[in-house]
Amino acid sequence: MAYGVIPSGFELKRLPEILADIEADNVATFGPGVIQTAASPLGELNGLHSDLAAALWELALSVYQSLDPDQAEGVRLDQVAKLRLLTRAPGEADIDFRQAITNAGRARIDMNDLSQALSALAGVTWVQTFVNETDTTDVDGIPRQHVAVAIIGGDDDEIAKTIRAYVVPGIGTYGNSTIETTIEGFCRSIKVIRPAEIAVEIEADVLARPDRNGCPPPSALAIASGLADALTGAGRPRNGQAVTEYLIRQAIESRYPNIEVNEVRASIVPTSPGAVPVAIGFFQIMAVSVDRITIAVA
Repeated sequence: MAYGVIPSGFELKRLPEILADIEADNVATFGPGVIQTAASPLGELNGLHSDLAAALWELALSVYQSLDPDQAEGVRLDQVAKLRLLTRAPGEADIDFRQAITNAGRARIDMNDLSQALSALAGVTWVQTFVNETDTTDVDGIPRQHVAVAIIGGDDDEIAKTIRAYVVPGIGTYGNSTIETTIEGFCRSIKVIRPAEIAVEIEADVLARPDRNGCPPPSALAIASGLADALTGAGRPRNGQAVTEYLIRQAIESRYPNIEVNEVRASIVPTSPGAVPVAIGFFQIMAVSVDRITIAVA
């Protein structure tokens, strides 16, 4: 049987197999009458030799696995990620980081890599990448063959260098903020979107009922807090995304199955809430806080 690196992967030679081979070699050398029981001097030497050899095989397996992002762990996984120009985000678990490295379930490898790298930069709290590969300006105003990065937080120079590592020469960058930086001795102008946060006020009329176990529905304040959580942080709506009934309904009803949204009103502060949708510009992003959310429970 073949051991070590074979076409199907790495075949580990285990202790019983190692010991059996050593004993067979002794028989071939000293004859069939050789005494190598476990309590015999030769048997003890066989056991010591096989233990040492098994430890080396385990080490070889560990080295082999450490080069595979599907098997590497901890610091070794971080080292493998550097080959993809990726850095682990603060608190990111091995399983999530591994998916980012291998692009598991992701079709747009380049843009996901860029988002992953930017998210790992110190101070970055939110990032969204866009690409227009067509020959015309798209509905968001992104010119043809351009990449747009919308980002909140982070150091301008670090952001520019990271973008440059993923956006090849000949592909333009689009945004409302220009970062002048030097990369490998060359001056570069990298455009990014620094979205202006637009405070919005939201009102929602909801119908509440007990859940299947008879537990009472959440309070209006709890619903407002849940909605605020859904519309903030890393998972917040992207820049240019309007305040719509669908957005609010999805955020509330997916979190609270026993709550049904009947009507949604919203506005840009300080205007009083009215009919939705409320448009948000591509260079803007909605800012939501629980004190600007009113939930009327029926």
